[in-house]
Amino acid sequence: DIKAVLQSPTAGCTNAGCHSPGGAISAPVFYTTVDRNGDGVIDAVDENWFYTEVRSRINFTDVIASPLLRKPSGNHHNGLLRPGFNTTAAPGQPERASYDLFQNWILNGAPQ
Repeated sequence: DIKAVLQSPTAGCTNAGCHSPGGAISAPVFYTTVDRNGDGVIDAVDENWFYTEVRSRINFTDVIASPLLRKPSGNHHNGLLRPGFNTTAAPGQPERASYDLFQNWILNGAPQ
C-alpha cells in the first residue's frame, strides 16, 4: 500500500509536514488524506484526486525516471533520501523495501 508509505508518521513524505497542507514547503502535491475538492467531507472524490496527483508523478515510459521514485531516493531536485528508498541496496533488502514496493506498483500499471 503506497499510500501508507507516503503517509507514514515516521518515514513518509508528510512526517516533516512537507507534503501536507501548511507543511514546511510549498509542495505541488499533498500526500495526506484531505478534503481536496472543498465540499466538507473526505470521500471517494478526494481519494480519486489523491490517486490522480500521485499518478502524475509517474513516468510510464521510463519508470526509474519517475519523480515518485527519484525524489524519495534522493535523486531528484530537493528530494531527500527517505527510509526504505535506498537504491544502493540490493533489491529485496529492507533499506530498499519502499522503493521496490513503489516500483512494482508502477510496473503493474499503478492500480487504484
